[in-house]
Amino acid sequence: MVLSLLTPLSQAVPVGEYVSWWKPIPVIIVLLLWARLVTWIDKDSVEVMLPRVPLNTGNILGFVLGMALFFLLPGYPLGLAALVLVVLAEAAVYLGMRNSKTGLGDLSGKFNDWLGSLKGGEKEVKVVQGEVQLIGRNGNLMPAPAADDPVLPAYEAVQQLLTDPLRRNAERIDLAPADGQSAVKYVVDGMPYAGNNIERGRAAAAIEYMKSLAGMDVNEKRKPQTGNMKVSIDGQKRDLQITTAGSTAGEQMRAMIDLKKRHQHKLDDLGMPPEQVELVRAMIHEGSGIVLVSAPKGAGLTTMLYAILRAHDAFLQHIHTIEGDQAADLEGITQNKIPANPAPGEEAKQVSWVMSQEPDVIMMSTINDPKSAIQLAKFASQEGKRVYVGLRAGSTFEALAAWRKLIGDERLAVRDLRMVITGKVLRRLCAACKAGYTPDPTTLRKLNMDPDKIERLYQARTQPMRDAKGNPIVCEFCKELYFKGRIGVYELFLIDDDVRAVVEAGGSLNQLKAAFRKQRSKYLQEAALAQVEAGETSVQEVLRVMKQDDNKPTSSGGGARTPRQPA
Repeated sequence: MVLSLLTPLSQAVPVGEYVSWWKPIPVIIVLLLWARLVTWIDKDSVEVMLPRVPLNTGNILGFVLGMALFFLLPGYPLGLAALVLVVLAEAAVYLGMRNSKTGLGDLSGKFNDWLGSLKGGEKEVKVVQGEVQLIGRNGNLMPAPAADDPVLPAYEAVQQLLTDPLRRNAERIDLAPADGQSAVKYVVDGMPYAGNNIERGRAAAAIEYMKSLAGMDVNEKRKPQTGNMKVSIDGQKRDLQITTAGSTAGEQMRAMIDLKKRHQHKLDDLGMPPEQVELVRAMIHEGSGIVLVSAPKGAGLTTMLYAILRAHDAFLQHIHTIEGDQAADLEGITQNKIPANPAPGEEAKQVSWVMSQEPDVIMMSTINDPKSAIQLAKFASQEGKRVYVGLRAGSTFEALAAWRKLIGDERLAVRDLRMVITGKVLRRLCAACKAGYTPDPTTLRKLNMDPDKIERLYQARTQPMRDAKGNPIVCEFCKELYFKGRIGVYELFLIDDDVRAVVEAGGSLNQLKAAFRKQRSKYLQEAALAQVEAGETSVQEVLRVMKQDDNKPTSSGGGARTPRQPA
């Protein structure tokens, strides 16, 4: 067999050609790919809390089996195919285990980062101190200052400020004077956390250092300034928008992370179940009338509006937006900005001007002036004209009531109204360390959940994980926050003739709810509890989000807390 792998069987071996030079090449390629696979599995299994040692042992034994089959099976093609199948089987087994544990959604980003590293480009500069690699204005990674460099304390303070929040995938980091020190606070998945305080002088040095990297005036410490800088942590580049402002207590800073990436979702990425996506797509295809899109503050209103607009064909339709704060660029769409606090009549003038451009679709992210609402309602009555209006509301019924109040005329308010969409966002439980439990039947009944169908639910763990020796260990997937990522839940209310009749007759909330039920639609809490049943989130998280007052800070149990630090 060995000789058959190296020489053809059916012919004499010419002098000087006892070895086939090309046959080892595919084997070497497979060997290199297997080595890369095993290296990645070894590192990734630790992050997602899968058994590292048994996996490594199984992969090595599997490859030994593959090599044995390669040498023992008759014929080179059959032996090579067996070797390749063993390697593919090892990859498939691991991906299957990972999918059942934490999912595969984060792998595309890691794969893109790996491809980017293969392309070369920027040279990696090894940073001697700290965890965050700072990127200068020229786009190159900056080395850590030397031990005798006077800027070293500022650099170390920046590391102290950024490392832990960025590792936990923070979307915002705040640094502000407080009680003789500067307090660090950061937000992850919409939840505030308290970081480690920094001595006031070191904090001021860190702000000055970051302002210089962001191209801001380091000497101006009173007036508000905004700049941008880039950093890299754990091989991932992050964009930071830096805003500073002065006060009598001292200068404060806010860093917003990856703002442009926040609103890149498409309709299918929002988390709607297929039946809701189908209803929204049918509404988009209809192409006329008004659609109200609502959410509480911080619950993804802009993301929803942008995702719906992206579902339109911006090259075949003339689309305009009217936004107080443009969160991202929308390709092929004209985005018009309106001041956050417009003068009386300014909002209505902007709406009138946009309407004069004869667009097919108008999206208004927020609305305050009744005149603007009436103009948009009349515009939407024209054939082929669609209007999306963003509202801050906690349910479809609240959004509908707010719209009716703005218009002031029940018939006009619902005449061309097609749909009301309301969304909220829930944090996903960390799939690597969530804790399963048997739910109490009485509690399930109170939540309108069927105890006969639900045997196991999940919640955020309350105790540290421990290794075989009893030592506490850190979950590398969520960094001890117990949650990782968010998922949306939605309430869709079709405004049909029955609903219009109820509104025009001045019907009560109960009558509207009866019409909603007639459509077999799900309330937000029902959609959220479906995610609990699926193991995506916890009952506690649903209650926190559903009971939270949209206009007040998070109540106790959902407010700022200090995450457990790595042991």
